[in-house]
Amino acid sequence: MLANLSKEDALWLLNVYQPKMNGTINQNNISMFTKAINVIRGTNSSNPACNCQYKTQAHIAKSLFEQYKTEIETIANG
Repeated sequence: MLANLSKEDALWLLNVYQPKMNGTINQNNISMFTKAINVIRGTNSSNPACNCQYKTQAHIAKSLFEQYKTEIETIANG
């Protein structure tokens, strides 16, 4: 699934996203969670329209990151 993940994106996931992924979820950082999803999936989806969906968006991002963490690390170190 991560065939198109660039080294730059892998490093962003590890160095920017990962340290903040368990923090507060709000309108100021929801785009970070959306970017993580888009980078991992290779998609171009937008932020949720309603803040009631922020927690779900963050959960999806965290789940994807944890699922592919080993591959992300391999690409970042490659």
